[in-house]
Amino acid sequence: MRFSKVYDILQNFTYGNVNQSELGRVLGVSRSNINYKKENDVELSEEDVKKIETFYGIEILKDENTVSIPVLGDVEASMGYGVTVYNENQTAIYNISKQLARDLGISEQCTKMIFARGNSMQPTIQGGDSLLVDMSKVEVYDGKIYCIRKEGQLYAKRLQRLSATQLKIISDNKDYEPIIIDFKKDIDIDFAILGEVRWAGRVFV
Repeated sequence: MRFSKVYDILQNFTYGNVNQSELGRVLGVSRSNINYKKENDVELSEEDVKKIETFYGIEILKDENTVSIPVLGDVEASMGYGVTVYNENQTAIYNISKQLARDLGISEQCTKMIFARGNSMQPTIQGGDSLLVDMSKVEVYDGKIYCIRKEGQLYAKRLQRLSATQLKIISDNKDYEPIIIDFKKDIDIDFAILGEVRWAGRVFV
């Protein structure tokens, strides 16, 4: 694979902050050698590409039958009283089959994986579950689960449209009372629908 293609993928993954000295250490070469590879667009060996994949936790030699979902490992959606997010950087890649992506009805370009915290959506979602959030789906359909931001806090909740200006936020755990937002009255409220939760999964131990 050409160095330019690998470098473009790294640029996207690191938000344009590729550390060439670090990349040199990964490949066991000097920074000047990295510059040479970049300027001459040399062909990287499969072994070198795999070293980069392992170190950065990304997939470059992609299977055409899979979809790569960015994992935001430090982002958690609360199922309780809210979680403040301090780091939204991508930390890994999660691969699913294209068939599963079609079955879930997700946008390949707009879906991200985050994680759940708390118990307000039990038994549907448990704390620690991974959530696939399609950020292209922000229109409210009654009963669906969405990732929302309210007053700077991130939540995973069911939503119900009560009227043109009223929205009901619902927890599956009946110990948590529903919250009603009236945008006509609460004009200064910090609220946004970030995307629809299309899938939740967990590892059984």
